[in-house]
Amino acid sequence: MVNRAMKLRGVLTEDDLPVGRGTPGPYRLPPLSELTKSREVEDPVNVWVHRPLAYAFVWSVFKTPMTANMITFLSLVVGVMAGVMFIVGTPAAMVAGGLMLWSSAILDGADGILARAKHQQSQFGRALDGSADMIVAGVTVSAAVFHMWQRNHDLSQVLVAAAATGLTLVHLWLYDFYKEGYLRATRLDRGGEGEDSVQVARRIEEAHRQGPIIGFCVEKILVPYLQMQERIVDLTNPLARSHARDLPRGPVTAETYRRHNYGPMRVWTMVSLAPHCYLFSLFAVTDRIDLYLWLRLVVMNVLFLVALVWQKRATLRTLDELAPVDGRTEAATAAAA
Repeated sequence: MVNRAMKLRGVLTEDDLPVGRGTPGPYRLPPLSELTKSREVEDPVNVWVHRPLAYAFVWSVFKTPMTANMITFLSLVVGVMAGVMFIVGTPAAMVAGGLMLWSSAILDGADGILARAKHQQSQFGRALDGSADMIVAGVTVSAAVFHMWQRNHDLSQVLVAAAATGLTLVHLWLYDFYKEGYLRATRLDRGGEGEDSVQVARRIEEAHRQGPIIGFCVEKILVPYLQMQERIVDLTNPLARSHARDLPRGPVTAETYRRHNYGPMRVWTMVSLAPHCYLFSLFAVTDRIDLYLWLRLVVMNVLFLVALVWQKRATLRTLDELAPVDGRTEAATAAAA
């Protein structure tokens, strides 16, 4: 209060005010380390390239009226324009499209950074951000397949694209689930943003009161997304959802969870959305999207299988160590058999 009163009288400037957590208003941008979730759940390129660039963009707009939702919309527009460039398909257009897709990915990280910096987080922000991601992914992939067909008229490329796209969706669903579980268990100061479909569905009416766009994103995109994610998790690693998410949070749980799950989490990051965006952008710039499809179909699925097998073992070991008396050990043993 004293600082605010002195600032109003012209004694203090914005730069004199305290910064970081606890600051009475967004006068100065906190350091990047305070605004990101955890390096443990992101791949190195995202950590060392995308996040700093996103942070630089946020720094440039931090003292403007721009909001996180505005950046989400900007990311959506740039991503859709990338798809338009892929449809045009000339060498120059492919370069432009690749750079636009890469820029869209950077902006996709900037909205969350700005939301945390300006304390604009909302329980429905994930729905808007995720919906924009899905639209950009759908437009750019469809446009890339159209471009390859126009150039080669090769049905095998279309089939490879369909298989790669379907399997990539599985990768992204599972990465997102295990990322949020990892953050919930290990980041005691913040936790994860993930909620199950039942919890989100209870707030559909509230979402519609926030506006038709938010209501649509929550009801028609986020809830079905979570429902499909839960089906895939139940199919591939049943104990992960039925037991692991119920573990009590605390220092012991965090240390144990990190010890068993850090390894598979690092592999999950390799098949996440960020590597897809920058690799897709790179291959689009060189107009060899066909090679990228084979990379996704072969290399990324090998990594996916490694992550999945490792994760199932990590889930069993985590439950065995943290819940040895309440019947979960017997369930884990039966599942392993």
